[in-house]
Amino acid sequence: MTATLARQIAKYEERGFNRERAEINAMMEIAATTIFTEFPDAFVLLGGAALVLYHDSLRHSADLDLLARASKQPSATEIIECLQSALVPIAQILHLGELRFRLGSSSPQERRIFIVSESDQQLFRVDLSSFGSAIESQIEDHHIQGETGGSVTVKSATKELLLLQKAEAFLLRRYVKARDAYDIHLLDNLGARLNPNLRAHLHDALRSNEIDTELISNRIEQIEPRLCNLELKPILPFEIYSALERLAFDPLRSALKNIYKEWL
Repeated sequence: MTATLARQIAKYEERGFNRERAEINAMMEIAATTIFTEFPDAFVLLGGAALVLYHDSLRHSADLDLLARASKQPSATEIIECLQSALVPIAQILHLGELRFRLGSSSPQERRIFIVSESDQQLFRVDLSSFGSAIESQIEDHHIQGETGGSVTVKSATKELLLLQKAEAFLLRRYVKARDAYDIHLLDNLGARLNPNLRAHLHDALRSNEIDTELISNRIEQIEPRLCNLELKPILPFEIYSALERLAFDPLRSALKNIYKEWL
């Protein structure tokens, strides 16, 4: 095992991830740095993976969400080729066998690349989206030291932009997701706050989708033990989940009430 890979895995284990998830996190981190090395201005990293890689989230996320920034995008084939060059040797080191890269799509604007082990276990997914846009002032650079000594710049959403996107997702998804509530709770604890410009974006999203106080309150009430047990127990370390469970997940509901307070 290379020294860099060993350090990456150890870093995630020390934070509380089990060995298997620590290895997957390391592979996702390598995938991100590889994509940004080959296509430095093409994407911005969003979602749960950004929280894990750069904001110390302990919630397992198996999706690497990349939003297009440039008008001309690399093809899915080009992305797969650069992922293969970086991940195939890593898979051999981790005894995952020969990796497979399966291409799928959910819409014309979204392409998905599934990274699957030789035993047919889906390790993680890379989502390439050209739908929507990031606020340029809310994109930050993470300078990652490569194994050969060079530096790679990964462009990622700030925690404030991630909070806005999670606040929108919690209300706009077809079904309530406890993981959105957990991420909002995490970001609240990290000190993320919506400035007036970001709150205006959230206000516009609520108004255009006709979301009122009753709907917001109803969704917050759905963050209850049964749903959290189903969704969060499998993806959080035992200690983190147990602490929330003992409090009947009230910290999650409190964070939600805080982010939506002016609409409640």
